Amino acid sequence: MDGIDVSQWAVSAAQALIAAMTTDLWAGARDRFAGLLSRRPDSVDEVAEELDEARQQLLDAGVTEEATEETSAEWGSRFRRALTRDPSLVDEIRKILAQQNMEAPAASGGLTQNVSATGGGIVFNQGTGTQTNQVHTK
Repeated sequence: MDGIDVSQWAVSAAQALIAAMTTDLWAGARDRFAGLLSRRPDSVDEVAEELDEARQQLLDAGVTEEATEETSAEWGSRFRRALTRDPSLVDEIRKILAQQNMEAPAASGGLTQNVSATGGGIVFNQGTGTQTNQVHTK
């Protein structure tokens, strides 16, 4: 996927969804997102209904940061599952992001983290992508 993690695409798609939920152009955006997230053509209406419910909950909450994060996390997970199932959905997400004048996620280079613990402690790190962990004891 152009060196970009599925999770990055899912986050971008969820951000685009949240942005669309708060505009007057919601109906058209909802249909695109429902089509993207539906596993079967006969489930598009069901997903569109779920999206409308999520939008209403977000609006009822006043589009607060907490409500936005909660909605984004919920739908980000669904986008992640859809992208894992069908990586070609990235093309549709890319189009949606362009339509909303939002940037697509950028490929990132490698990341190295060096951590240490003292006093017999243990350190655990978690990230995304391929990880190699090495344990050195002294």
